[in-house]
Amino acid sequence: MHSYMNIKKSARISHDFWEVTTRAGMFDIVAAGLGDGRHRSLADGHEFVNMSSYSYLGLDTHPKIVQAAADAVLAEGSLNTSTSRMRIRFGVLRDAEDALSELFDVEAITVASCAAAAWASLPLIASGLFTDEQPPLMVFDKNAHFCLNAMKPNVADEAPVTTIAHNDLEALEELCRTHPQVAYVADGVYSTGGAAPVAELLRLQEKYGLFLFFDEAHGISTVGERGRGVVLEEMAKAGGINDRTLIITSLNKGFGASGGAIFLGRKGAQQRRDTALRNGGPLMWSQRINTAGLGAVLASAEIHRSPELKELQARLAENVDLFDRLVPTALSGDGLPIRFVDIGAEDATVRLAEGLLKHGYYASPIFFPVIARGKAGLRLMLRANMSSAEITEFAGLLHELRDRHV
Repeated sequence: MHSYMNIKKSARISHDFWEVTTRAGMFDIVAAGLGDGRHRSLADGHEFVNMSSYSYLGLDTHPKIVQAAADAVLAEGSLNTSTSRMRIRFGVLRDAEDALSELFDVEAITVASCAAAAWASLPLIASGLFTDEQPPLMVFDKNAHFCLNAMKPNVADEAPVTTIAHNDLEALEELCRTHPQVAYVADGVYSTGGAAPVAELLRLQEKYGLFLFFDEAHGISTVGERGRGVVLEEMAKAGGINDRTLIITSLNKGFGASGGAIFLGRKGAQQRRDTALRNGGPLMWSQRINTAGLGAVLASAEIHRSPELKELQARLAENVDLFDRLVPTALSGDGLPIRFVDIGAEDATVRLAEGLLKHGYYASPIFFPVIARGKAGLRLMLRANMSSAEITEFAGLLHELRDRHV
């Protein structure tokens, strides 16, 4: 028991984090949306800018996407088919998956969330269905997202599981040398910042046949041609995704729509698609992206094919550069929108976050058990629809309050 998960222990350890965050007024804020990442608290009318929004391109409030969501529901006259997609599905589901497949040159299947995509796909890889019927050694990066690590008990029922230090290529290569089949589970862009060494991982794949599994929830849309993200952008140098790689992603972060998706391989990988749909847990259930969300996916895909995407990516890059000049961090210069401002002490981090919120900026404080003890700080996400004035004011407040509280 508890070889890979211990929920009771986790609940006990995380209790103080949630209590402190709640008392500080940084948890469960009920708010109205004012557009462009601004909100108004329904409790006291306090207005603030969300500095921890995952909508990196600001597409969550794009008029075309909002309108398409409403239009799709009205066109179908229903929010769902309320049965398994394997039996009955609306045309908008087919159209959304076709649009994603064409956009990213992959075989895409949609699912209710990125977490559900992990649930659906990781056991399939562990079973050996994608590795010549031989279950691989499943190697998890220590910093892989919780939705991946939470799948370890299920994965361990199919294949051996081990965990290595973050981005430890040397340890991974040693495992490749000593095991006939290895699958590596990692994030393309990590939720606390930084990226996987994709080019080096592809070299290991070429040398040893390593199977690569990436969670690209934070990479898709923000960078790359047509918003294909960190992993597919690197893979494009060798002709695109291959049959030894599987990618899952969120469609409600940078993509600005709803749900998640699995990229199973090159467009037209019908056998792999059939295998996933017939054996992939959540893919077979009656839970999926609803009709409104599918309409939003179609509209976002259209934006991704238009010149507007490059304009949004350029605006995001300018905002990231501005922030890096004003608030240097360990991640400065990586070209990605996630930043972690290291504070250290948990109480100082919470006081700093409280002070920022009072001045109109929400910045998410994170500390143990989300990250290691003594490594508390603020997790920030830059967006294309932030103004330079907002970033400059926030940076000034951050420096002023940090000097006061740390």
